[in-house]
Amino acid sequence: MSDRIWVAFGCDGGFAPHLAATIASVVRHTPANRLHFLILQEGFDERQRASIQSIAPGAEFTWIDMADFELPEYQVSNHITYATLFRLGLEQLAPEACKRLIYLDADLIVMADLQELWSIDLNGATIGGVPDAGLCKDIPSDAHHWLEWVDDEDGVYMNAGVMVIDLDQVRRDAGFSKALDFIAERGADLPYQDQDAINRVYWNQWTWLPLEWNVQRFQFIKAFQKYFSGQSLAALKNPKIVHFTGPEKPWSMEGYHSWWWVYWQALADTPYLDEVRRAHGISRWRLFRIWLRWLKRRPKSASGQGNFPGAVFKG
Repeated sequence: MSDRIWVAFGCDGGFAPHLAATIASVVRHTPANRLHFLILQEGFDERQRASIQSIAPGAEFTWIDMADFELPEYQVSNHITYATLFRLGLEQLAPEACKRLIYLDADLIVMADLQELWSIDLNGATIGGVPDAGLCKDIPSDAHHWLEWVDDEDGVYMNAGVMVIDLDQVRRDAGFSKALDFIAERGADLPYQDQDAINRVYWNQWTWLPLEWNVQRFQFIKAFQKYFSGQSLAALKNPKIVHFTGPEKPWSMEGYHSWWWVYWQALADTPYLDEVRRAHGISRWRLFRIWLRWLKRRPKSASGQGNFPGAVFKG
């Protein structure tokens, strides 16, 4: 195993501020000199790369340009962009030295040391992940779309935004190449594209990570909490990763999420705070109100998170 923790992302240049916030949250809990960030990207200019690398001095960075990597075409829908497919390039494009990695979406905030996640035993599985809370089979819905292309209906659909991946095993199985082939064949019928394809290839062959490593927005919606297990609800009290799944993101201020503040707190450790505020028309007064709401409603386990808003209101 590498002496550094490999952490991979896939996104385009428009997501640079949010990637920066995620990386800032990582290095708040894991020493930067223990990390190697592997970023599959398109459209990042030199300024963006330099600003992101400045957040994690001591970390190693590998930037992989996806512009020339052949990916299937599909229609972008809802909040999912074409860059979601970039993670499927890991099999072919990641450096040979990368044998194992943690894959993270760039719309989440890390709240704990990634060394713990890195050290988890996958028990022979290729991928470790967490069930997708919004696509739980127990929630009444006509949209359990994956049942059309799986053989065993008893399996659980995985959220692909946080994964521990045995990349050597993916290479041996050509697992992500098979996922790309599935998208090329069925892309119009796959609302979650690469996540659907990864589930198709590794259906019932992935291992569960502790649920607190991918706490998703759907779990916070009280109307649906009756469908979740006690273990899933317990993860809400002490999340190690807060994942802002769905179209309601903390930078857009649409809807509400009780953990929004941790995104803004992480963003304040990057050069992008004012840029994001201006882009979305978010005043300092509105951020102050979000902070006050956080103080009132935050879980007890988060009592030490975001006590002083000064970093967000600097300048």
